[in-house]
Amino acid sequence: MSCINGKDRVNDQQNNRRCKQNVIAANGYADYLQLDKLLDSQTMLSKQNGRVSYDEHLFIVTHQAYELWFKQILFEMDIVCKLLSANLWNNEHEMFNILKRLGRISSIIKLLLEHFGVLETMTPYDFAEFRDYLKPASGFQSLQFRMIESKLGLKKENRVSCCKSYTDCFSAKKYDELERTSAEPSLFTLVCHWLESTPMLKDNIVWDQYRRAADHWLEGSIESDISCLEKRRKLMDSVFKCDQHKRLVEQGNRTFSHMALKGAIIVYAYRHEKGYALANRILESLVDIDTLLSKWRYSHFVMVHKMIGSYSSGTGGTSGSEYLRSTLCDSYRIFIDLINLPALIIPAIYIPPLIKSQGK
Repeated sequence: MSCINGKDRVNDQQNNRRCKQNVIAANGYADYLQLDKLLDSQTMLSKQNGRVSYDEHLFIVTHQAYELWFKQILFEMDIVCKLLSANLWNNEHEMFNILKRLGRISSIIKLLLEHFGVLETMTPYDFAEFRDYLKPASGFQSLQFRMIESKLGLKKENRVSCCKSYTDCFSAKKYDELERTSAEPSLFTLVCHWLESTPMLKDNIVWDQYRRAADHWLEGSIESDISCLEKRRKLMDSVFKCDQHKRLVEQGNRTFSHMALKGAIIVYAYRHEKGYALANRILESLVDIDTLLSKWRYSHFVMVHKMIGSYSSGTGGTSGSEYLRSTLCDSYRIFIDLINLPALIIPAIYIPPLIKSQGK
């Protein structure tokens, strides 16, 4: 037996040597990062046209940096979507992995927000020196940003209509890539499926207890304004009555399925219970990403409005800052139901304790 083990060790050593021989290694820092390609890709059209505008270099570098970070966001989102496709409730390690990657996406978007401050060191007059050379190029044509929106769950019908269609913006190959991304299960869809499988919803005991607690809260509510009390009752009815929830979805005022909304409420209400703290942190991370993207859209609008005003059209044929202003609406908020969740939760003192046998 020892002789066989000895032969196995020799074979392993030989295999390891062969693997090392086949390893492709970089020749150095510049080679590993392919800096020759990266640093030689800033072509200033103003220079080629014989009238150099030095701020064009800043404009190009900043937008190239945006696209690199967009690529990383897409990379992280693909991993998150893959992990969400599995049964997470019994896999704490993968829930931590999702939380880490969602946190990384948030950090990247925060960094992208800082880029606006760098761009705004350029005055509107500096930008005007080379702006005409950009046409018909426009940030509207960023395929990766459109893919991020689609992967998050932004629906075609919720996009603001623009004078330019996506078929006009992209080549057939790139448009097909966007369509492929749109056809895949989005982060929103996968989160819904995950919440619908919340363990405490497998039977109705916990949800029935929560509903009775909500009734108790409403009955004992000391509200001097009757209209406010009725509004609160109506809101809670939309939580517990499936038909009312579906009506709100049809009207575009809610996006989650009724079961997913119930799952989110349970996760939030029992976030201090074992097995639900991580889930709640994931939901909070999704809200952070949604909120940061809204800040990014707003900052983008403010910067563009400062640079070209309200009357100039975008270089790609859009209505410019007015188009960006029109995207600052709830239809662009992917996880609006999670953002509105605090209004649907009863006060902590009314939340019934879990029976030990129900657990997770």
